[in-house]
Amino acid sequence: MMKSKISINISIGIILSLSLLLPNACNTSERGTYTEDLKCCNITNPEGIDIPLLSWKIRSSRPEVAQTAWEIEIASQQELLEKGESDIWTSGKQSSAQQFGVQPQANLKEGSSYYWRVRIWDNNNEATQWSEPAYFSIGLLKESSWEAKWITYANPDQHALPYFRKSFSTEQGKKIGKALVYFCGLGAGEFYINGQIIDPTRFLDPAQTDYDQYALYSTFDITHLLKKGKNIIGIMLGSGWFAQKKAWGGANFSYGDPMLRLQLMITYKDGTQMIVGSDESWDWTEGPVRKSNIYLGETYDANHEIDGWNKAGTSTEGWQKALVATKNMPPRLLPQLTPPIRQKEVLSAQNIWQDSLGNWIFDFGVNVAGIPLLKVSEPKGTEIGIRFAEGIDRNKGLDFRSTGWIHHGEIFEDRYISKGKGVEEWSPRFTYHGYRYAELSGVTSKPDKETLKLIVVHSDIEHTGTFECADEQINKLHKMALRTVKSNVHGIPTDCPIREKCGWLGDVHAYVKMANMNFQMENFWHKYLGDIRSGASREEKNTLFHERYNNTFYFTDKAAGIPYMIAPGKRLCGVASPDWGTALVQLPWWIYVYYGNRQILEEFYPQMKQWTLYVNSLAKDKERKKPYNAKTSTIVYQGLGDWCPPRYESTDPTPVEFTSTAFHYLDTKIMSEAARLLNRKEDEDYFLFLQEEIAREMIEIMYDPVNKTFGTQTADAMALDLGLIPKGEEKAVSASIVKNMQEKSEGFMHCGIFGLCRIGSMLARHGNAEAAWNMFTKKGENSFEWMWKSADATTLWETLPINEITRNAVLSSSYNHPMQAGFDISFFEDIAGIAPDPTGYGFKVIRFQPLFCDYLPWAKASIETPYGNVSSSWEKKENGLEWDITIPPNSSGLVAPPYPQEFKVNGEKMEECHFLHKESVDGKDWYKFPSGNYKITF
Repeated sequence: MMKSKISINISIGIILSLSLLLPNACNTSERGTYTEDLKCCNITNPEGIDIPLLSWKIRSSRPEVAQTAWEIEIASQQELLEKGESDIWTSGKQSSAQQFGVQPQANLKEGSSYYWRVRIWDNNNEATQWSEPAYFSIGLLKESSWEAKWITYANPDQHALPYFRKSFSTEQGKKIGKALVYFCGLGAGEFYINGQIIDPTRFLDPAQTDYDQYALYSTFDITHLLKKGKNIIGIMLGSGWFAQKKAWGGANFSYGDPMLRLQLMITYKDGTQMIVGSDESWDWTEGPVRKSNIYLGETYDANHEIDGWNKAGTSTEGWQKALVATKNMPPRLLPQLTPPIRQKEVLSAQNIWQDSLGNWIFDFGVNVAGIPLLKVSEPKGTEIGIRFAEGIDRNKGLDFRSTGWIHHGEIFEDRYISKGKGVEEWSPRFTYHGYRYAELSGVTSKPDKETLKLIVVHSDIEHTGTFECADEQINKLHKMALRTVKSNVHGIPTDCPIREKCGWLGDVHAYVKMANMNFQMENFWHKYLGDIRSGASREEKNTLFHERYNNTFYFTDKAAGIPYMIAPGKRLCGVASPDWGTALVQLPWWIYVYYGNRQILEEFYPQMKQWTLYVNSLAKDKERKKPYNAKTSTIVYQGLGDWCPPRYESTDPTPVEFTSTAFHYLDTKIMSEAARLLNRKEDEDYFLFLQEEIAREMIEIMYDPVNKTFGTQTADAMALDLGLIPKGEEKAVSASIVKNMQEKSEGFMHCGIFGLCRIGSMLARHGNAEAAWNMFTKKGENSFEWMWKSADATTLWETLPINEITRNAVLSSSYNHPMQAGFDISFFEDIAGIAPDPTGYGFKVIRFQPLFCDYLPWAKASIETPYGNVSSSWEKKENGLEWDITIPPNSSGLVAPPYPQEFKVNGEKMEECHFLHKESVDGKDWYKFPSGNYKITF
C-alpha cells in the first residue's frame, strides 16, 4: 500500500510540473517516453557539415528513465526513411547510454543529403517509437571537390568594394531536387540570388580564422529561390579581417585583397548534377561601399547603387571580368559549424540631445556591440557621419578615450552619402562597433528616435541558461555579465568589441565556465581551439627543441606549436605566457565537463600535452633568476598575473609566480585526468607526479601555515579551487580571505580576473557564504553597485570601477570586457545550486547544492544540458523551504540538502522514497535522485 501511495504522489508531482520538461504537456501521457530535438554537430538540420555527430533528447511522462540502447537509421530520402527503407545505414540495436556525439559508421558522400531517425530502449527494455526524421548534408571536404576558383578584381586599392555577378540557366525540362551553395567571401560577403539576399540577418560571414592556414565556408539551400531558365547570383564583398590594411599598423595585419569562392551544386530529380562555380566568366563593378574597415568604419555612397544589379535583365555594360586570384588564397576550406554572427535586436535611443558643436548625441541606454540603422530623407549628396563611444565627457559630447582610437590613427566613423530619393534606410555591412552613444552629424533637420537606431550584432549562440533571484543587485550583475559576453562573441571570443577585437587566450579561461552555463558554446569553443592550434603551427615558428628529463621529453620556450597570446590573426603579442596559454589545456577540459564531449580531449590531447611540458621546461630552466630557493624545480615566474584588479589605496598584488605556477598545477591536474580517460597510463602517472611535486613545492614556499594563507584573496581563492590547500585547512584559508577582505578592501573583493571568477564560490563552499553574499550585495563605494551608481556602467569594464580611485584611473580602458564576468558561475552553482558533478560530467550526474538559502527568499535557475532541461528553484515559505528540481531522462541528480534535517519528496517522507540512495562524502550527506520532477520540502 505504501509503495502504491508513493507512486501516485510522485505521478501527481510530475504532472503538475511537466511543462518544465515537455513542450506539449497535454499529449505526454499518450506519448510516454520518446525522442526529439535531434541534432547533428549540435545544429538542427545542418547543411554542409564534415563529420556527422548525432544527438537527441529523451522526453518522458514518468520518472526514473534511463536509456539502455539506441538504434539509428539513415536514408537518402525522407520518404524511404518513413517507409522503414534505410538505404544508407542501419545501426541495429546498440547497447549504450550514449545519446550525443554518436558517429554513424556509414559511407557518406560529399555534397549529399541524408535523413535520419532514432529510437531508444529504456531501463524497462521498452522501445520508443521512431523519432520524427531529421536531416543533414555533407559539405565539400577536399580541395579536389571544388571546381570553383578563387576570384578577385582589378586594383583593389584604387577601387571601391565590388559588386560581383554571374548569370546562369537551369537545364530545360528538368526538375530541381536540391540546390546547395558553398560560399566563402573574404573578408566577408553577402550572397544574393535573383535579387533576394540569402539569410538576411547573417553578418560578417564567415568567421575570422588564420587565413594563411584555412578559411571557413557556409552552405545555403537555395532550391526554393531558383527559377526556370535564367538566374542571377550576386555578391557584395567586404574587407573584413582578411583585408584589414589600416588599423593596428596597416598592411602587416592584412592577408591579401578581397576575394571569393562560390560553388553552386544543382541536383536534378533524375540524379544528374549541374555545377556553377566562380571563375573568370563572372562580372564585377564598383559598388556603393566606397571603403570599409572592420575597426575604423564604413563609407557608403548611395549614388553608386545599381538598381537590379543582382537580377536578370539588368545591363552589365561597363562591368569588367573577374580575375582569378593567384596569391594569398587560403590553402584549405572547412565548413563553418560555429554559430554565424547575426543581426539581433534593434534598440531605440533613450535620450537625444545636441552637443556644443551642433552634433546630435543618441544614448541607447546600454553598451553593446552593434551597427547603426540610419533612416533619413535628405537632398542628394548630403554626407552624414556617425561616430561611436562608450562614454560621454563633461560637456555631454562623446568621450573617445576608451575606444583606443589613438592606437589606430583615427576616430571610428561610418559615413552615408544620400541619393536624395525619399526615405533612405541604411546600415553598414562589413564593420561593427562597441558603443552606447552615437554622434550624428550632417543631417539638415532635427532627428528623432526613428532617425538612428542600433542593431545589436553577435554570434548566434543559443541562450541555454536562465538565472533569477530575489536580490535585484545580483540580477543586475547577472544581466551585465550576459550583455558583456554577448558583446564579445563575433566568430571568436574578443577581449572588447571596439578597440582591439582580439581573441586573448587568458581572457577566455577566466569566464569559460559561466559562458557554458548560460550559452551553448560547444561549437564556438571548438572553432576557437582550432584557431589557437592553427596560429601555433605557423611556419615562422622556430624549430622544435627538446631535452630529456626523467626519461620524458619537454620543450623549451621556442618550441614549435606553442600558441601566441592572441588567436586568430596576425596581431600576436608574443608567445603565450603560462597564465594565458593555459587556455589550450583548460578549454578542451571545460568542454568535456559541461558538454560531455570526450572527442575534444582526444583531438587536442597532443597540443595540451605539449603545452604542459613546455611550461614545465620554463620552471626547470636553471638559467632564470629565481627569488626563491635556487633548488626549486616547479615554480613558474613568467606571466602577466592576476590581471586588472581594482585599485585601493593600499593592497598587495598577487605574485605572478603564484598564478602562473597554480595554472601549471591545474594543467597537470587536467592532463592526468585526460590521460586516464584516454587510457594513456604512462602520461597519467607522469602528470600525477608533476602535480604532486608542484603542490608540495608551492605549499612549502608560498603557504603561511600559521596564518593559513597564500597571502592574497586571489591566491587563496585559486588554491581552494584547484586543491592546493593542506588537507583539513580549507575552512581556515577561506576565513583568511574574509579577514583580508575586512582589513584591506572594506569587506569587498580585491581580485583580478583569476580571483574574481573563484572567490564567491570558494567562500560559499568553505563555510563563508555570508561573506560571499555580503560581497555580491554590498552598497556604496567599494562595491559592485558603485559600477552603475558612479560610473553608469551597463557592461563590465576592463578594470571594474568599484571605487573612485579605480574609476578615475581607468577611463581610457575598455568598458566592455568579458574576462571580468567569471563571477556569474557562483549564481548558478552556489545560489541556485546547479553544477555538473565529477562522477558524470556533461550533466550525466547533476550536483544540486544551494548555499545561500539563509540570505535571500528565493532563487531559480535552469540550463539546457546534453540530456535535457535541468532546473533548480527554491523558495522560503512560512512553514519552511520548498525546492523544486528537474532531472532529465538518462541522467541523475546528487542532492545536498541545504539544511541537516529530514525532508519530504513530493509529499512523502524521505525514508519512504524507494528511489532515494544516500551517500556520504567528506562527512556530508548526499542523496542520489533518478530522472524526474521533484518537490523537496524542509
